[in-house]
Amino acid sequence: MRYCPRGQHWVGLQKKNMKKLLLFIASSALLTASCSKKEDPAPATPSTPTTSGIPANGWKLGTVSYTSAIVAKSGANILSAMDGIPSGSSPAVNSLNVYFSALPTANGTYSIVKYPSTTSLTATQIGVTAGLYATSTTYSTTGFDGINATVTVTGGKIKVVIPEVWVKVTGGGTDSLKLTGTVLEQ
Repeated sequence: MRYCPRGQHWVGLQKKNMKKLLLFIASSALLTASCSKKEDPAPATPSTPTTSGIPANGWKLGTVSYTSAIVAKSGANILSAMDGIPSGSSPAVNSLNVYFSALPTANGTYSIVKYPSTTSLTATQIGVTAGLYATSTTYSTTGFDGINATVTVTGGKIKVVIPEVWVKVTGGGTDSLKLTGTVLEQ
């Protein structure tokens, strides 16, 4: 190699080679990472319907999900969930209410029936309503699904898991949506 005054040529060659070397290392690392083998997950085995689409602490009405900010007993037979803390004379919260003949004290399975109805709820039935503040609309269970809700009581706190059911606008409307959720008393 030819020597240049003050080693400028030699330094220039070192910088060029260093840039090439760094570029080579970076591209090699990228190629190595992108060529890794990914294992396919095991195929799912057929099973009974799961609750994987049910929110853990809230409800889904149609395509909109709501997270419970507060869940509490209301009166002698209602478990209420709200997506906000109501305040003032006009509470801007959406709600989900689960109606029992009497609040449960033990675990059980409850048939989800039409609510409100002309007949009273039995000890093994619940009715569900979902209220939307923005539109002042209330949706109620139709009871046509033949679906059961699972109720668990732990330390006096009630948890209701509602699989996907049809709800319809209360008061004769034609709008209907699917509802699913978990109401967990806090």
